[in-house]
Amino acid sequence: MVQFVTLVQIRPGGTGKSGSRVAAHAAQWQHLKNQIQLVGGRVNQIWNVLGNDYDLLFVGEADDPKTLHRIDAVCKGQGYAAKTHPAIEAEEYARLVEDTANVLDYGRRRRSVEVEREA
Repeated sequence: MVQFVTLVQIRPGGTGKSGSRVAAHAAQWQHLKNQIQLVGGRVNQIWNVLGNDYDLLFVGEADDPKTLHRIDAVCKGQGYAAKTHPAIEAEEYARLVEDTANVLDYGRRRRSVEVEREA
């Protein structure tokens, strides 16, 4: 299972003046949620993003990593700027970093021992 976040810009001209921006309407984000579900994503949360070029943040999951590309295509096909990223929990990320560091350290130690043997 793949967790994801999708940032979507509903309003035209995301870098325009804030006074001229129109808030995302419920019908728009509900439609996008349905479209995301049609391509295999499961949306768990929808947030409005304030003070950003994007208006909505969808948080969800999918069984297939290719679904993340489909989600982006669906949003862009609807005429919205969008970015979809895989996401993992912070604790899991910390474990991955530690595991990777251990593997790299093991590789360094192994090369060091091999160099000593050659000398």
